[in-house]
Amino acid sequence: MTDTINVTYQSTSNAYDANQFLHQIRSQPLFAADFEAASRYTPAELSQFEYHLANSDLTKFERIELENRIEASGLSHPAHSRLTHCSIATSPEHAYVFILDNKRITDLVLNFLVTTPIRQIWHNASFDFKHILHHTGRMPILYEDSQLFAKCILNHVDTTLATVGLKELAGHKYGTWAISPDNFDISQMYESHVLHYAAIDACATYWLYNSILSHVQEASSDSET
Repeated sequence: MTDTINVTYQSTSNAYDANQFLHQIRSQPLFAADFEAASRYTPAELSQFEYHLANSDLTKFERIELENRIEASGLSHPAHSRLTHCSIATSPEHAYVFILDNKRITDLVLNFLVTTPIRQIWHNASFDFKHILHHTGRMPILYEDSQLFAKCILNHVDTTLATVGLKELAGHKYGTWAISPDNFDISQMYESHVLHYAAIDACATYWLYNSILSHVQEASSDSET
């Protein structure tokens, strides 16, 4: 039986501390990263949207806009969601979790992600990069998508044999960890279990990328002998 990896993390919402974390990350040859996001609307705002939707004479487009706001989750477009955390792992066991509750730390972290020359690993980068592009107008310089990497190896006409979700590929190393985007809101962003969840996402991505890389290198070596 494979031993479960225990993840530790350091977290902050302070820009000074975040800069110290980034200084440590800059000394690494690569890192894995992940965003958490939630609907940007408060319960009070959602109640107001529902009231207007039920009691106002709306145009088709006004109705669609209100419905989009009411149904928004962390998976929605950045216009209707907001980043709550960025986790950056420097090993399979340790991550830094940046709590993005103010503009200063958010700008600091996003600027780092689009300017650093360090190789960065994301799992399903299309989700995370839409936030980076929306907020900065730029993309990271050097990156890999561990989900696409895994898909190239596990590709199969039977989709049940080609699942490449992070929790499916790394669950045997990190156990069960999950937060439903439909049930996660801004009020929970400081809770320890949420911070730990964010840290595991990044650490699992780091572990998965290196595991796939080792597998490919071994396969290449075997084919040459």
